[in-house]
Parts: sequence; C-alpha cells; structure tokens
Amino acid sequence: MTREIALRALDRRAYGRVELAQYLARKGAEHDPIEQVLRRFEEVGLINDTAFAQQWVDTRQRGRLLPRRALTVELRRKGIDEETIAEAVAPVDHEVEADSALEFARRKARSAAGLDREVALRRIAGALGRRGFSGELAWSSARQALEELAEP
Repeated sequence: MTREIALRALDRRAYGRVELAQYLARKGAEHDPIEQVLRRFEEVGLINDTAFAQQWVDTRQRGRLLPRRALTVELRRKGIDEETIAEAVAPVDHEVEADSALEFARRKARSAAGLDREVALRRIAGALGRRGFSGELAWSSARQALEELAEP
C-alpha cells in the first residue's frame, strides 16, 4: 500500500525524500514501510534530492523569477539539506537575480502604467520585496522598468 501511494504521488510530480516521507505519513503509512519504500526508491533513482533540488530551482527561478533567498527557503521547507541547497542555487548568481528582478518589474510596470509614477514605483518595489529580492535590487529594478516604459 505504501509503495502504491508513493508511486501515485511521484506520478503527479517530483518529491524530495523528506517531503515524500511526510506525505506518506499523512496518508497513514507506518514508519518502517515508509523507510523501506524510500530506501528502495533511492536505489532505483525514483527519488534523488540533488536532482529534485536542481529541477526545483530551474523551474521556479525561470518560471516565477524567484531570487536565490526565496528558492533556498522553499527547498528548506521541502526538507532538502543545506549542502544540496547550496549546490542547487549556485547558478542563481547576482546577475541572474538582477535579470529576474528586472523582468518581473517590467511585467508589473505594464500593469501599473496608468498610476502616478511614485505610486507605481512603490507598488513594483513592494512586489519585488515580497518575492524575496533585496531592497536595493527591488528599487533599482522598479525604477529601470518604469523608465523603459516611459521611453517613446
């Protein structure tokens, strides 16, 4: 039963080891069968925390334009160890974060086009800050996006 539940969960999406163990426990599986299933799944490559973390960072950074800090927090919540997290977020350097912040700011600037410039600036910078970007990067990206939008 535990094996089938785990396979159905993995059929829907990838899981890290700890997250899958928590899922199985919530479904009522006992500790020993969970450990047996997880150990076997690791042996055959169905779960791999390193691959999961790298995939998570790639899709979340590219799709949601999340900064390194937010990605780190998400992976910690999923039970990924610090060393694996550090390896996975390493490609998200300052330049990648700056590009992501600017792209997100551009999206927000288009939707805030009718607002007063200062109001739009605060809203865009606030949205970037809530996403996890540093204050300095949030404000500079918001300013640049609004300047680009104002150019003829």
